[in-house]
Amino acid sequence: MDRIKLWADRILALFCIVLCAGFTVTVAWQVVARFLFNSPGAQSEELAKIMFVWLVLFATALLFGEKGHMNIGIVADKLPRKLNLACQIVTSLVILGFAVFILLLGGVDAVNRTIFQTNAAMPFITTGQIYAALPICGGFTVFYCVYNIVQDVKRFVADGASAREGEG
Repeated sequence: MDRIKLWADRILALFCIVLCAGFTVTVAWQVVARFLFNSPGAQSEELAKIMFVWLVLFATALLFGEKGHMNIGIVADKLPRKLNLACQIVTSLVILGFAVFILLLGGVDAVNRTIFQTNAAMPFITTGQIYAALPICGGFTVFYCVYNIVQDVKRFVADGASAREGEG
């Protein structure tokens, strides 16, 4: 499972780098076209919006895989280690539910409903293709949730075993 996570991290990181570079080039072109040629172009603006949304979604999945997601640990950090791990597991289960039902299943539904709807600014891209980022990121997030839960359960069990050894 660690090997799969390593490859998922690499794929997401590479995709984020490519999206960030593409976004930067697109926005730079938008600025040049607007100020030098007085013609901003709707396609570059729409492409920048799409790339930004995709970058945010994929970077969020990558960050979640590194357990770098935002949390308020003021209460959990004051708890004993075993209880803290239990809180992390429960939190990961809640996020797993969100990722499965909203990102993955809801994303697949959104893609299916809009797969033939063309984009006004870029008719060669369908809205369904734009929404494909939702289930893809949902899949990565589900994987990372399961991975984090497995790792936390292993630590939880190891803490319990070491506590029993210390008593004996």
